[in-house]
Amino acid sequence: MSAIQSNLSANKYGYDMVVGTTQAAINATMKQFLYKFDGEEFVKIYVFDKDVPEGQSNYVETDYAAYKEQLGFDPFDVPNGTPMQDERVQKLLANFFAFGFKTKMGLPTTFPLSSLPNIINLDKGNSSVSYNLYCKEFQIANLTPGGYTGGSWENLSQEGETAPWVFGFTVDLDLYSNDSAFAHLPEEVQNEVKNLCPGSIFSVQQLYLNLNTAGLESTPEIKNLDTTSNAYIYLTRIFLNTYFENLQENSISDTNPEGNYLLGYTIKPTETVKTPSIIPTDLNFMVSPYLDDQGNATKDYEMYTLNWLVMTNDHSMPAPVQFEWNWVNKDDISNYHGVMSIKKGAFANFLKDKLSPALKSACIIPHCKVKANLIEVKFSYGYKQETQPQSYLVVNDDTSKILTFDYTKNSNSKDTYGLTYGNMHYNYNLKTDVYLEGTTIKTVTTSTVYLYVNAGLGIIVKGDCAKFKSTVKYDIGVDAYGDLTVIENAPVIEDLSDSMNPSTWAQIGSFGFIDGLVKEMKNNTTGWMTGFMTGHRKQILNMLNGSAMWVFPASETFVFKNAQFSKSQDLVSEVTYIDPVVKYQNRIAKKELV
Repeated sequence: MSAIQSNLSANKYGYDMVVGTTQAAINATMKQFLYKFDGEEFVKIYVFDKDVPEGQSNYVETDYAAYKEQLGFDPFDVPNGTPMQDERVQKLLANFFAFGFKTKMGLPTTFPLSSLPNIINLDKGNSSVSYNLYCKEFQIANLTPGGYTGGSWENLSQEGETAPWVFGFTVDLDLYSNDSAFAHLPEEVQNEVKNLCPGSIFSVQQLYLNLNTAGLESTPEIKNLDTTSNAYIYLTRIFLNTYFENLQENSISDTNPEGNYLLGYTIKPTETVKTPSIIPTDLNFMVSPYLDDQGNATKDYEMYTLNWLVMTNDHSMPAPVQFEWNWVNKDDISNYHGVMSIKKGAFANFLKDKLSPALKSACIIPHCKVKANLIEVKFSYGYKQETQPQSYLVVNDDTSKILTFDYTKNSNSKDTYGLTYGNMHYNYNLKTDVYLEGTTIKTVTTSTVYLYVNAGLGIIVKGDCAKFKSTVKYDIGVDAYGDLTVIENAPVIEDLSDSMNPSTWAQIGSFGFIDGLVKEMKNNTTGWMTGFMTGHRKQILNMLNGSAMWVFPASETFVFKNAQFSKSQDLVSEVTYIDPVVKYQNRIAKKELV
């Protein structure tokens, strides 16, 4: 029940790439990022406006900076419980202050990190998740005008509580369901949520944005607060009923650059240092349960994986279908965070494009000529280099073979002059196959020259005058930055040539010419073939290790290790999240995060 069983080519899947990381890894990494995240302060102030059109709320948002200047002080600096007679409270009343909140994204540092529940729980099945929103700082102010109660000023802060304020949601990350909240977002917001840039598509920063934007399906639940407390009442009224209701309605524009983004948090796509070999063109999410040995879902939610389902080359996204294997085994959870799997066909097409140009140098067009005269037959031969591009074919069967190439060119000639007769066939065949097995790429190449010579009077020689088979295995690995590495093992070269010894009669009847012709062709062809096979191996090695090497996407998000091919020839690599704080700081320095 492991990633070695990955079979993305199966009809019920068909995704070009899948990245699956565990609930435990996502939470640990996201907490680490948010605990040290120091985002900008986000403030909303609302005033009472009695002149709004009928049917609209009387509570209208106003500009915070301008309002402070108008007051001459900051409303959030007025202590909780300040008497209504206080000059500042009276000024707030005169300027129709209603309520407001001030917050920063991140995790509260006034509470032990270990005491904070998971940010994301993969406990809902399919694409829905439970999500807990924390804030590093949270302050909320409310002014209740006079009346029978005499009015009151409330200025409450999360710092004064015994536990942080937590907003619990159910989020649907299905980006394709017509019934999901995501389907009702403006197109501009949908594009920002998908963010197909290879440098950030799989990052916890991007996932955090997705959780807060993609599909808030439930009314948030405020945890750690007495439902009868003023803080709970004001948070419900001000933060939830005002902010979150508008959250799903706003779209990105010049006047509203934050759009749907929660509390002003957004992330800009970043280009990777190296262009990956597979570029995402579509994305969806799915949650996979942790399966026992019988294939049944367990309740071990920490081992559940959130899966990024990725398509490339504008391929259509298949429906989410549960996998029949675990991406990460429980025994390995301390060694890596997840797995990236590339569909067999995607890697096969990469190899096809990279290795095919080397084929032309191994392809020749043979030619031969027979000329008969009164007393003898003359045979001549030669070849020229193939000029047309050649290409592997992708193999789609249940074997480990993924590419095949079969090239044949034939030449024959015959001539008759009276009783003198001659016939010659000079045929060339090149067959090469590529296999993916375990941690190796294997190539098997057979090059054959077939010769048939008939000088009449029963003087016949035929067979494979030169036939060589080369088997080479290349061990694959992956460095921390997602570059596939290849090491060539010593080739195994077999000489399968026929003996091609002319009979005594053939030697006598041809005055030794046949014997000389066969030996000359064999020597010439043998030297050429062995030279080609050596050069071909070097070309393959240079292609796989050079500037055109395979580069996994998301090298800015993951450290890679232990690349291998699954039993169904998917290219699989273990991945571990890079320290997101270091990555965030680097991006701040580059002014890539806003």
